[in-house]
Amino acid sequence: MINKIWVFISGKRSIRAQLIWAIFLSFIITMLVNSMIPNQFYMPLNLLLFIATFIVFFIIFTRHIVRSLSEVSNGLMSIAGGDLNYRLPVSRQDELGNVSQNVNHMAQQLQEQVERERQLERSRMELITGVSHDLRTPLTSIIGYLDLLKKQAFRDENEQARYINNAFNKSQQLKKLIDDLFEYTRLSRGDVQMNFQEVDFRNLIEQMVSEFEPVARDQGLTLIKELSPGLVIISMDVEKMVRAIDNLLMNASKFSLLPGEIRIKLLAGENVVKLSIENKGNPITKEQEEQLFERFYKMGPTQSDMKMPSGYGLGLSIAKNIVELQGGRIWLDHNEGNYQFCIELKRTITREREE
Repeated sequence: MINKIWVFISGKRSIRAQLIWAIFLSFIITMLVNSMIPNQFYMPLNLLLFIATFIVFFIIFTRHIVRSLSEVSNGLMSIAGGDLNYRLPVSRQDELGNVSQNVNHMAQQLQEQVERERQLERSRMELITGVSHDLRTPLTSIIGYLDLLKKQAFRDENEQARYINNAFNKSQQLKKLIDDLFEYTRLSRGDVQMNFQEVDFRNLIEQMVSEFEPVARDQGLTLIKELSPGLVIISMDVEKMVRAIDNLLMNASKFSLLPGEIRIKLLAGENVVKLSIENKGNPITKEQEEQLFERFYKMGPTQSDMKMPSGYGLGLSIAKNIVELQGGRIWLDHNEGNYQFCIELKRTITREREE
């Protein structure tokens, strides 16, 4: 308590108090100094001597404030000049100390923002390079197969059918990449029109799993459903939510160890509904785990990747944007290669539930 009172009286936390003390002490010392000088000068000269003495001692008592102001000024100039690594020393407890802390916080925020922008620019360049390659590769194959068909350079109908099938698969791969880019561009603009309607989420999941089952079977994967019974009514944009869930299912099939299984769980609570899609794959690092939902991030291929249409790491980012636009949240629980992507949505209150 005594220390707090002393800090308050001494003015360590207030520049105003420090200036008042500087004026007071300068005046007292000036009076003492002038009292020791013989009173043999004219009045104007005594007044000038008093003022000069007062100014000298006032400068002495406030030099630490001026020094701190100079440090803040030089620091701001250094930061404004582009040296975002510069940090002001924080040795004061008053307003100048707060200013120094705020300047350091500002520099830290600017440094992080610049780093994010640089990372985003690198990601954009990687995206352009990768997409150019991903577009050119299937397009070159399609042109090659069509050229062979045009020249009728095939031995029999089986080879002709194989060329047609390969060209079709490559065109689907090309379409998937273009769709992902188009969807991501729309979502990232922030002006997406949502078409909300009440649907039975359980029935929607049943239908999607049934449609995806043949694809999973061809991959050597088994789908296991664990869905809550009864109606699960949710207000959502069905088309976009189907796209998000499909991206999660495709991601699980691409990165699952073969043979394996994908477990789809739907838990309907009183107010929220949780959908989880679980599979086993190769373990990833914590850093990779944190980057999975980032734009343009792409994991390396697995043994099943060769059979799936490739994208450029936009699927999970698109799913995240869609879920968040509908007021939900999406996250990953990962433990030594066991992946569980979860979506949580608010459940619609219906008359049947109220009754």
